[in-house]
Amino acid sequence: MTHLITKVMLTGLIVASTHLHAENYDFKPGLWETTWKSEIVEIDAPPEMEKMMRSMAKRPDYTETECINDIASAFDLEPEENEGEECQTNSNWISANKMVFETSCTSPDGASKTVGEMRFNGKTFTSKLEVTISEESMKIKSKLVGNGKYIGACD
Repeated sequence: MTHLITKVMLTGLIVASTHLHAENYDFKPGLWETTWKSEIVEIDAPPEMEKMMRSMAKRPDYTETECINDIASAFDLEPEENEGEECQTNSNWISANKMVFETSCTSPDGASKTVGEMRFNGKTFTSKLEVTISEESMKIKSKLVGNGKYIGACD
């Protein structure tokens, strides 16, 4: 389940990777620090599973630092082999600074839907996603907020 949530969190960045070129959008290549915060909004599961999921959701924010020379190469994640997942994505660029998107995925384990928005502002970006995951024994809805900031040139 944690793997699925992590994968869904990156959906917005993967969607962006298929449509972006740094020279066309308000993005500064270099060393970036990104932080993700998640919150469970709603959960429908057996009591033991709900307790476990809420406990997992209390983990600290996830932060990483990486060299991003262009958005497309930074978030070009290969799908895992034999996963059996099928996804459909619709995205719309509102401007050079804002993209909205929706992704729906199905797999033998269940389904997920992500609705989100990304905003780029040169040396910063923000991302807001609402994720719904439905599996045989549960349904969970969560919000994810991502922030990125440029911290300098790559070493």
